Amino acid sequence: MCIRSAIELNRAALLLRPPGHSGRTSSLNNLATSLHDRFQQRGIMSDLDEAIELHRTAFEQRGIMSDLDEAVELRRAALELLPPTLHDRFQQWGVMSDLDEAIELHRAALLLRPPGDSNQSSSLNNLATSLHDRFQQRGIMSDLGEAIELHRTALELLPPRHLNRSSSLNNLALSLRDRFQQRGIMSDLDEAIGLHRAALELFPPCHSNRSLSLSNLANSLRDRFLQGGTMSDLDEATELHRAALLLRPPGHSDRSSSLNNLAASIYVAKSWAAFADILDHESALLAYKTALKFLDQQVALLSSSSRHFDVIKEAVSSLATDAFSCSVRHSALTTAVELVEQGRAVFWTQLARFSTPLDELSVPGDTGATLAEEFKRLSFRLRNAFDQSTED
Repeated sequence: MCIRSAIELNRAALLLRPPGHSGRTSSLNNLATSLHDRFQQRGIMSDLDEAIELHRTAFEQRGIMSDLDEAVELRRAALELLPPTLHDRFQQWGVMSDLDEAIELHRAALLLRPPGDSNQSSSLNNLATSLHDRFQQRGIMSDLGEAIELHRTALELLPPRHLNRSSSLNNLALSLRDRFQQRGIMSDLDEAIGLHRAALELFPPCHSNRSLSLSNLANSLRDRFLQGGTMSDLDEATELHRAALLLRPPGHSDRSSSLNNLAASIYVAKSWAAFADILDHESALLAYKTALKFLDQQVALLSSSSRHFDVIKEAVSSLATDAFSCSVRHSALTTAVELVEQGRAVFWTQLARFSTPLDELSVPGDTGATLAEEFKRLSFRLRNAFDQSTED
């Protein structure tokens, strides 16, 4: 059944259940849910607004029920259905009162999930997620601390192979990483990495969420590299980002995110080399070698877009020159030449991928052919000039 038909049928059902009817609350929730589903498909805000009002009306109806058990069940249903619609509206408009109300409703819903209730873990996660969102908006550490404890409790309620365990592991890990970024406590980051590893193990090779899990683990490992400088963390983060990219072919909605992660890793490697050089640390030369090797390995995976070409150009332009200077200061002249050659190779490789094929440029006619010939001539002169400067 299409969503439009479902909405029409739910509206008709609601008309047959006037105020006071025992089934009116269910009809209100059913219509609201259908409208919410259409909002998620089409993004029509009027659907979301109507869904919220219908859920709110259903929530208010529970006070007129004569049967206590039925009233409790309807209250629980309304408390679980209204907060997600408020949360979605908050994400669309950023109105904090919607998020605040969602949090209070999640708290009320949790009170209706006593210990032993099969859905208690879900209620804990819902409240924790909303608190985490509010922390990201207002930066109140108590919200983040409570979110971590709620996520931890929710995780403890899930058996090892539960369908929601990977999501719960990931939620706790992300909250711990946020607290690490605020307070710099390494134990939070180490625990986040362990949780991301556990979540990744629950996703088989072709699972739709595996690429996100790979990226989350990679980002946390990169954070740890920036703190401790352990190359194995950066190496593993790079391999994980590469694996995530392979699961996101051209056209995938998250492919640009994976490409950006690889580009960010290039920047991290370059920064390590630069800081080691400035501080005259003994690892400076190794850092430059590693950064150029890393750049060489990643350049083929980046797209040929102008933005990623700019990333490569910026990285190579100073990296090769600084690596050469560092090598000379350490009397490693052979290494100096090798690093300059490696940097030049990376630049020309990416330039060749970025440029438009000359045959295509020639197609439009005389103007295109003239531009193609001019490009060839300038390219030849640039290569000769660069070769000569390297030899000198």
